[in-house]
Amino acid sequence: MSTVRRVFFYILTLITLGILTAGLINLLSLSFDTILARFTLAEIGDIKQQLSLGIAMVVTGGPLWFLFWGTIQRHAADAADELGSSLRAFFLNLVLIVSAFVSIFTFNVLLVWLMGGWRPDQFSPGSTAALIVFAAVWYYHWRVSSSEGQATQVADTVRRWYIYILSAAGLIWLSVGLVQLIDMAFTALPIWAGVMVRGSFWNSGTRSAVAWILTGGLVWAFYWFYMARADSKSSLRQVYFYLLTILGGAIAGLIALTFTAYKILYWLLGGDKDVVGYCQFLGWSMPTILIAACIWFYHLRMAEEEAATEQEHQLSARRVHHYLMAFLGLGTLIAGLIILLGIPLDWVINTLKPETIVMEAGWWNNHLSLGISMLIVSIPLWLYYWGQITAMADRGGVVERRARSRRIYLYVIIGASVVMLAADLVNIVYQLLNGLLSGNLGIEALRNAQWSLQTVFIAVPVLLYHLRIARQDQLLGAETGAVPKKVTVLLSDNKSPAVLLIEQKLGYKVRRVRYTGQPAYNVPQLSEGEAEQLASAIRAAPAGNVIVVLFEGNVMVLPYDEG
Repeated sequence: MSTVRRVFFYILTLITLGILTAGLINLLSLSFDTILARFTLAEIGDIKQQLSLGIAMVVTGGPLWFLFWGTIQRHAADAADELGSSLRAFFLNLVLIVSAFVSIFTFNVLLVWLMGGWRPDQFSPGSTAALIVFAAVWYYHWRVSSSEGQATQVADTVRRWYIYILSAAGLIWLSVGLVQLIDMAFTALPIWAGVMVRGSFWNSGTRSAVAWILTGGLVWAFYWFYMARADSKSSLRQVYFYLLTILGGAIAGLIALTFTAYKILYWLLGGDKDVVGYCQFLGWSMPTILIAACIWFYHLRMAEEEAATEQEHQLSARRVHHYLMAFLGLGTLIAGLIILLGIPLDWVINTLKPETIVMEAGWWNNHLSLGISMLIVSIPLWLYYWGQITAMADRGGVVERRARSRRIYLYVIIGASVVMLAADLVNIVYQLLNGLLSGNLGIEALRNAQWSLQTVFIAVPVLLYHLRIARQDQLLGAETGAVPKKVTVLLSDNKSPAVLLIEQKLGYKVRRVRYTGQPAYNVPQLSEGEAEQLASAIRAAPAGNVIVVLFEGNVMVLPYDEG
């Protein structure tokens, strides 16, 4: 089947499946209304129209879907390339994602209704019908996809996207539901009796939170513990770990922690006298911190355990985590400093021309509390992870300084600082020139350039510091390109620190080959001097390819040419 014909059939299959699904939902919803007698005599005309439309969609969309999908399935049975086509993988997983999300949301509506006492007047025929139809659509396509397996790498990648999207969504629903339930339980305590009007604890909000806990927990458990259980080696799993769960958990926890510190500092500085009513924020901030910390710790530990089978993968996983957390800490630190720097600038502007704007009494309290809280959270975070990164660079030498995550970290910060400085300088120069040309150079121009002045004072030292680090890496050879020789190390233990020491001295990666013969031998431990001598011997080898054999107390360097 040609590509154009394949696209044609899959698009028509998707359209006719949508028509068939909408028709079935329409008829099922009408059936529920009929059973419950949810319509009056005045609505008979509308019911007839709904019935006619539903039947028309089913009798039209059904045969057409069977025709187009049957053609695709027959061709897939005769041609192996159809099963492995990227378009088929995209189609199946698109249907799975859409039907899964619709089924999950409608199942949540049904759970809320069941927990509310099964009241017929609160029953939703449309959502229940959608749940039944979309669950059937999901189950059918899931069976088709599972029975075929993943014939190609593209199909396997698309399948992983589906699994990790649903896994992340389930974890988010579970976490948000837990935070909402704890917050509602906290606000239902008798200590708020004089502060807020409370109704029944078991209300629609509570039932919705419980429903999302159950729904999100089931979805996450199914996709994470079942669907993704044998996928420890994929790159997309590392994206899920480090960008969605570890970084996402860290961001959520740090936001809640910063907000908590801000509210406490604001109260201590006299911002609010009502202690009882003021502390209600603890109902969501504290569980958010705890749940985010659990997500962060669990997935970080899982990532490190899965990477521990190969030392290099473990090092890469640890490195990515360190740079992400350092970036998060540095960004929060910069934001806090910019906010704090705005306080003296505001004071100067208001002192020089107080009639320009009327400032609320205690205006500095809010900015000071927010800035200090951000520093309290960010400084320990950045210092710890940047210290770990510095120690890794000192131990790993040029190999560590060449790491892609390090280069991305440095150049993202340098690039962002340059862009920020350029924008700030444009605004500052514009305000000066505009003030001079209009004869209005004064406090108003300073006020308009205030934010740019704040960011300039912070961005300049950040840029200079990271430029110095990048320059040091460059001088040590971190930016050099091609690997001089293709080096293969034969040894019986892939976790031997001797290989890392050789890579550090050479300044590039080597290929590891594990010796499986009997008896197994011990890999010698190399000193710094021995590793340097070995690196010199590899550089001096007369061929571009080198095999290094580490056997007991002997080290052999064997140059060879391919072909």
